[in-house]
Amino acid sequence: MASVLVVGGPGAGKSSVAEELRRRGLRSVDADFVLARWEDTDGSPVSFPANAPSMEWIERHRWHWVAERVDQVLAESHEHPLVVCGTAANMGDYLVRFDLLILLQVDELTMSRRLTDPSRTNDFGKSEATLQWSLDWRPRLEAEMLAVGAHPVDARQPLSAVTDEVVHLATTAGIQLPVAKDTY
Repeated sequence: MASVLVVGGPGAGKSSVAEELRRRGLRSVDADFVLARWEDTDGSPVSFPANAPSMEWIERHRWHWVAERVDQVLAESHEHPLVVCGTAANMGDYLVRFDLLILLQVDELTMSRRLTDPSRTNDFGKSEATLQWSLDWRPRLEAEMLAVGAHPVDARQPLSAVTDEVVHLATTAGIQLPVAKDTY
């Protein structure tokens, strides 16, 4: 079958799109909860600090997808198309395994506003170090994804419009997202 990867910087709306797709009854995976973990430089899993991490901690650790988890999710996509929403430092290793790449783009102001929103449940971006890292990484990530052929979506739009565009891009690429019998 087929799989779609939706990427973007922190606060671009990846988790929200995954949730909205599931709300609509479509198959989606929020990579933050299913595929990824924090690792040290040796590849050993580590916990995100309870207190805000320093820039030094961020630079010594990485948010990575675990190969076995990616393999499992993508194996299941052979039976039923699905949308994977998420970003990781090593996602470039997996891009060729997806049939469609979509980039959720936001500007710096939107990213800052979303990441520092007190109602946001993800702590990454709420501290000064993680916010600065996110703001620095966003333009590089977006340029890299566009260079490899990602389809850009203006993620400053309302969630329903962004999700509609993701579904439209999948459909246009010949990927029919079936109603999910199970979700992640």
